[in-house]
Amino acid sequence: MIKILIVDDSASIRKFFLEFFSNEPDLEVVGCAEDGESAFRMVKELKPDVVTMDVSLPDYDGFAVTRRIMEHTPVPIVIISAVYSASDVEIGLRMLDTGALAFHNKPSLNDKFFHERMNEIIMSVRSMSEVKVVRRRNRVQKNVEHRPVKPMKYFRQNVKNTKAKIVCIGASTGGPLALKQILFDLPKTLPVPVLIVQHISSGFLQGLVNWLRDNTGHNIKIAVQDELLKAGVVYFAPEDTHIQVASKGRVILSQNPAVNGIRPTIAEMFSSVAANFKEGCVGVLLTGMGRDGADGLLEIRHNGGYTIAQDKETSIIFGMPGEAVKLGAAVSVLPLEKIGPDINRYLLESYGENL
Repeated sequence: MIKILIVDDSASIRKFFLEFFSNEPDLEVVGCAEDGESAFRMVKELKPDVVTMDVSLPDYDGFAVTRRIMEHTPVPIVIISAVYSASDVEIGLRMLDTGALAFHNKPSLNDKFFHERMNEIIMSVRSMSEVKVVRRRNRVQKNVEHRPVKPMKYFRQNVKNTKAKIVCIGASTGGPLALKQILFDLPKTLPVPVLIVQHISSGFLQGLVNWLRDNTGHNIKIAVQDELLKAGVVYFAPEDTHIQVASKGRVILSQNPAVNGIRPTIAEMFSSVAANFKEGCVGVLLTGMGRDGADGLLEIRHNGGYTIAQDKETSIIFGMPGEAVKLGAAVSVLPLEKIGPDINRYLLESYGENL
C-alpha cells in the first residue's frame, strides 16, 4: 500500500481527495493536514510514502512547508493547487525548486476532463512514491549571472560531427527542472534553434515558458503554425498539439489523434527532424514516464544525428530515457548536469568559436 498524507486548508477538498484515493486498492490515506504546522508534524509521525500539497495554507505557504519537510524529513511531494493563470503556474514551478517533484492543477468537478485529470494525479502519486528523495540543506538564494558552463570531456562512442542545424528535446515527469538546468548551461547566442516537447497539464505551458525565460535568460516562446525557426530561439510545442518541422525549418502543427493519450508526442517531433535534418539534428530525451520518444531518438541516431539520454541516477522517472537506452538509441547517456555542456561541446565542434 502507498501511504498518502493530504495537505489542504479546505475541508471539502480534503474529504474529496480522501474518498477518491481510497477507491484505489493500492492507495491508503494515512492522514489529512489543514495547515503547514500539522503537515510537518504528521510527516514525522505517520511517515507517508508521498504527500499531496496545496500552495496556499493558513499559517505557512506551500514553499515554506515543502522546504521545511525536505530539510528535516524528506518525502516525495506532489503539489495539487488551483491554477487560474500563468502566474499561478509560475508559483507552483517555483515550489519544484524547494524539493517538490510534480505539480498538478486541482481538478474541478465541472471540468469535462475531470476523470482524466484525476487519473493523471493518481498516476503521479504512484510514480512519485517510488522516487528516492534526499535531505535538502537550506541555502540562501542569490541572483546568479547567466554564465554557460564550459563543455566537459567524457567518454562517448565515436560519432561523426557534421554541421548541427537543430536541437530537439523531449521531457515528461521531472522535465521542468531538467530543462531549467540544461537551458541555463547553454549560451544565449545559440547558432541553431531549440525545439522542445514537454508533457504538461492543460493551462500550464505559458507559465512554464515564463518561468524558464526568467530563470535562464533565453528567448523562449510557444511555436506557431508555419513560422520559420530561428537560431538562438527556444520553441515549445503548443498545448494539445503535435509538432513537426519541415526540411527548411518551417513549423507544422496538427491535431492528429493523441498517441496513448498523449498530444503533443515527442515521437512526432523526433521523427520529423530525423527525416528532414538527418545528421544535422541533436536529439535529447529526458526524464519521464512511459516510452514516448524512444523510437524517435533511434530514428535520429540511424539518420546520423547525435543523441543523448538522461541517466537513471538523475532522472526522476527513468521510463522514457531508459527505453531509449534499451533500444541503443542514445549515443551518450549522461547525468543531467553534463547534458547542457555536452550539447555546447557538440555545437562548438560544428561552429567553432563563433558559438
